[in-house]
Amino acid sequence: MTKKFFVTMFAIITFINIANAQVKNESKDSLVVKPEIFNSLKKAEPGDIDSGTQMMLDVSTTPMYYENFVLIKEGEFMKIIMSRDYIPEPYIDSNKVVKAFVLRKATQLEKEQMKQMQGNMQHPGQNKSELIGKEAFPFSVTDISGNKYSLEKLKGKVIVINFWFVECKPCVMEIPDLNHLVEKYKGKEVVFLGFATNDKPKIESFLKTKTYKYKIITDSKEVAGLYKVNSYPTHIIIDTNSIISYYITGLGPTTMDDLDKTIESLLK
Repeated sequence: MTKKFFVTMFAIITFINIANAQVKNESKDSLVVKPEIFNSLKKAEPGDIDSGTQMMLDVSTTPMYYENFVLIKEGEFMKIIMSRDYIPEPYIDSNKVVKAFVLRKATQLEKEQMKQMQGNMQHPGQNKSELIGKEAFPFSVTDISGNKYSLEKLKGKVIVINFWFVECKPCVMEIPDLNHLVEKYKGKEVVFLGFATNDKPKIESFLKTKTYKYKIITDSKEVAGLYKVNSYPTHIIIDTNSIISYYITGLGPTTMDDLDKTIESLLK
């Protein structure tokens, strides 16, 4: 998966055509004042967009509006999409290019469908449990402070790994919660490693304005490949015997609790 897809992991990939076929909002549309952008756009109908098209939901590049056509701010976007309470309906131009999205309230059936699709999207092309229970792949790395870590030397400790990169919005969103985990297990036999795909200058620039308490290793594409990481963020937990105990991709509503519970159980 390319970096472009990291912003699209919360998009509903073949669901929008189904949703458009199920719900009509024309009467509601007539009751609100639409921004000028919609003068040249129409709501996509079934067949306008190929069912397999991956749609990028990113308010910094494609504007997104509430059902009453109030513009959604970037800070609100991730929380709204993660809630699964809304369906993003695409509006297209004369060339059938998506130029805007309007959110409408999802039905209970649609919420269940979105939950299932998001679960499938978290693990594209691989079984979630494929690596769980298997021996971790050896690595020997140096963090940005010059500290060295290897799987062999960390045996006996719980290793919590986050694969991430600076431009990944969900990756950056979860950092404060990851910092809380580091604080909670300070002084315990737990090591937190952040394998970033960015180079060292990029990470150092990022850390001038952000605090990230994991031990950060840069240029980590090779290690990411070893662990079959093709989506970000990805979290892996390795137990004290160097066995992979936990593997999940994406930022979900229970990710932090799952990480916490897994670490706690491995320390007992």
